Amino acid sequence: MTLVPEPYLQATARELGDTMELRLPDTVSYEQLEELLAQRVETLISHHFEQFVFLLYRIDVPENQIRIILDNDAGAGAYHKIAALLIERQLQKIKSREIYKTNPPENEEERW
Repeated sequence: MTLVPEPYLQATARELGDTMELRLPDTVSYEQLEELLAQRVETLISHHFEQFVFLLYRIDVPENQIRIILDNDAGAGAYHKIAALLIERQLQKIKSREIYKTNPPENEEERW
């Protein structure tokens, strides 16, 4: 089990759900999210590989990491590892946005 603060987990789930075209509950545990993503990854790899590759680029997951996982584990474990990688990458993006967001200036004249 990976410990992710609840607000980050739910934001990650929402964004990945939208990107991966998954219908997710309003709140989801890390394990549930990983399982649902693993199922979606399996479907995409098996039936829509081009769409899977497109989604990797969209989420910004390095293709070489996916190849390493698939080369070392061709079973269901690979789908869970890929799902965990997707969650981790999306979580990094959310945290990065939070760190680097700029607050609007308080003074109206400074806005421009």
